[in-house]
Amino acid sequence: MSIKTSISVLLLVVMTTYSAYAQKDNVLFTLDGDNVYSSEFSKIYEKNLAIVNDPSQKDIDNYLDLYINYRLKVKEAYRLKMDTVPTYIAEYNKYKNQLIEPYLKDDNTEKDLVKEAYQRMQQEVNANHILIKIKKGATPADTLRAYNKLKALRKQVVEGASFDSIAKNFSEDPSAERNNGNLGYFTVFQMVYPFETTAYTTPVGEVSDVFKTKFGYHIIKVNDIRAARGEVQVAHIMLKGDSKENISKINNIKQQLDDGGDFAALAKSYSTDLATSMKGGVLPKFTANKMVKSFADVSFALESIDDISKPFSTRYGWHIVKLIGKYPISSFEEVKPEIDKKVQRGQRSRIIGRSVINRLLKEYTIKIDQNLLNLFSDPVWSKSQKATEYSKTILTIENKEIPAKSFSNILGDVTDRVRITEAFRQFKEQEILTYYKKELPKNYPSLDQTLREYREGLLLFDLMKDKIWSQAEKDSLGLVAFFERNRDKYRWKERVNAAIFTFDKEENAKKAIKLLKKNKTAEEIKEKLSKDGILDLKQGAFEKTNKVFPKGFMFKEGISEIIPDGKQFIVIEVNETLAPQPKELSETRGRVISNFQDYTEKVWIQSLQKKYPVTINKKTLKKLKRKYK
Repeated sequence: MSIKTSISVLLLVVMTTYSAYAQKDNVLFTLDGDNVYSSEFSKIYEKNLAIVNDPSQKDIDNYLDLYINYRLKVKEAYRLKMDTVPTYIAEYNKYKNQLIEPYLKDDNTEKDLVKEAYQRMQQEVNANHILIKIKKGATPADTLRAYNKLKALRKQVVEGASFDSIAKNFSEDPSAERNNGNLGYFTVFQMVYPFETTAYTTPVGEVSDVFKTKFGYHIIKVNDIRAARGEVQVAHIMLKGDSKENISKINNIKQQLDDGGDFAALAKSYSTDLATSMKGGVLPKFTANKMVKSFADVSFALESIDDISKPFSTRYGWHIVKLIGKYPISSFEEVKPEIDKKVQRGQRSRIIGRSVINRLLKEYTIKIDQNLLNLFSDPVWSKSQKATEYSKTILTIENKEIPAKSFSNILGDVTDRVRITEAFRQFKEQEILTYYKKELPKNYPSLDQTLREYREGLLLFDLMKDKIWSQAEKDSLGLVAFFERNRDKYRWKERVNAAIFTFDKEENAKKAIKLLKKNKTAEEIKEKLSKDGILDLKQGAFEKTNKVFPKGFMFKEGISEIIPDGKQFIVIEVNETLAPQPKELSETRGRVISNFQDYTEKVWIQSLQKKYPVTINKKTLKKLKRKYK
């Protein structure tokens, strides 16, 4: 949380949401001619009663003073146009966007997508696919050619041609040449969402229709759908390579295991997988599709904990695996938080946003000047005509009129009708969202309230920083003059010049006393005993009330006895007693700055009261006092 956010929360003590609660009740006070109602004050007073610790701020009169001062400051901030400063606008918009984000989601759609993802998590799909890529910035004609090409390939497959052969020869997925487009088994979140959805909704043995993803056009043939096997954890012994020597060695290791040999010890001795050998060969948990197929098949085939496989080979070499555990799919409640995150961050989030736009398209009155839109694809539309037409309204959302120039600014030099149509669809939807976000505070009073509190809190922070908090830094002469006028308020009480030693052992405290009696300095003692367990050394002039001294300590000059303090032991050498005396500015600068700021604020508030006259309705105030008596 930023310092501005923190200060805005603290300022709730004197904040209000005036317009939201301005009803036909009694005027409590007027500020520069503006009415402030008793309901406004009551709302914020009641809201903060529980969190205010200072009893004086619970007093109606005192709280009203705080509230009036707050409104005076906000009035001044707006007069100074501090709400137009770019840094303020950026900070406010950042917070506003965070607050608005939940309103840009469709909760029902999101819940359905989370449930759908969990249902798909129960199954794994095995499929082949064919891809025809679409280059970024492809023209409509190029896109249509890619679609028609894949449509023709699908027709061949449906009529009996080998899917594998077509994929190997025509798919633009680089891996298709070696795997005939086979993707193995996969599950939810492992493919882009349109691909995943098509795979899970196409019956086994059938070929999907042509569909599009960000990579291009695809068709899928679903080979199998099986129950998800969850995760498995195994330990393994691996010998890289398939030499005769390794075959002999892996069989020898298996024999040792059959004779009761320790798997972890043999993994440390023989496995060439350096990442796991010293851990006894233990691998992290994995799903079937996250591991080499042959390795996963053997691992998942093991039935009981500690079962050990026969030696088998993969493209990496020879292996033996031992089952550590099997982990089925967790319950919906357990995995829901993780699914939620993936749904909100992945492609599914667009579907959630899309559902909001679809709802707004139905709710809002939207008008499009189709004739004006058609002119954008007219090749003979002259520049002079454009200048005239650009000022006309091309889109109306409720009562908001948007000129053609706004669309032209994002369209650029595009004249193709298909691309213009798509660009206008995106433009229209963006304008709808912009309008929706602008209207949100009007439709949701609680959001409007929160935004107003934060907006005014930020203003007040910037105003106080400029007018009060930085004054001590800017006005060094004023700070010195303030200190001189109030010097008597800044005095030292009776002090002692002392060295305070803290030890963890009593024997070390005894050593320190002996050294002090030999007139050794505190620094010499600290250096000599540093290895023996000195915990702390404080030295200087301390007021007798300072908490560095143990409770009940008698301030006699000389070396004290050993003072037990919990598990620690303290020795104090008092060198001299110092009489009360005035402090120098350097000795109390922090306190002086704080007092100077309070004084500066008091004077400033008085000037604001003169600038913006405040008149309190005593009759209304009397009623409030009776109410909260």
